[in-house]
Amino acid sequence: MTRLLLTLFFVCCVTPAHADDYKQLFEDAVATVDWELEKNWAFTESTLEDDERWVARHDPRNNEDERWTLVSVDERKPNEDELKEFAQKKEEHETSDSSQRVDIVDVDTVELLEETDEYWLLNFIPDEDEVEFIDNVDATVKIIKDGRYLESIDLRNNADIKPGFGTKIGTFIMHLQFGPATEGGPIVPRNMAIKVKGRALLFIGFDETEIIEYSDFEFAGNGNDE
Repeated sequence: MTRLLLTLFFVCCVTPAHADDYKQLFEDAVATVDWELEKNWAFTESTLEDDERWVARHDPRNNEDERWTLVSVDERKPNEDELKEFAQKKEEHETSDSSQRVDIVDVDTVELLEETDEYWLLNFIPDEDEVEFIDNVDATVKIIKDGRYLESIDLRNNADIKPGFGTKIGTFIMHLQFGPATEGGPIVPRNMAIKVKGRALLFIGFDETEIIEYSDFEFAGNGNDE
């Protein structure tokens, strides 16, 4: 679910009129997002998965092996096994990498769906190189006019998805939310949620939900990269 090194900038507000304009509008909106969370920001990460809520704090000003702290698991102090599991997960991926999911948008397919005084709502076809199944999926991007920044990307199935023999997905929902890190500050990922429900081999049911929220941002410059 990548790879952008961009900082906040603002452009004058001109209403797009053609397909290429909406493509550029989306690319400009993506460019407002500061993806370098772990380098530039101290923040709180709250993850809900398997009915457990894990809360952690990240601060790039600390030494490399002390930047992540697992604060709680279901509002209690984490035990030794949970601390080890958390450390292993953080070694396997970076928050910034997992946040940069805009590659799911095939920019050549972006079209205007709705326009109001406050926002543009664009629809698109997911990039088949990033999403294994694109049939029966409605996909939209919401861009706020004041600042022309990316507010959300949403994917939702409109019919059953059958990605392989014996597998049927009845519910597929992905929501990516963006917003200012602080009042008047740069745009950052704020929320990522995915829900998948269906059946495999015709009789094995699955129902998985994962929600990751980022909050309590504090600008930390470029952190301690030494």
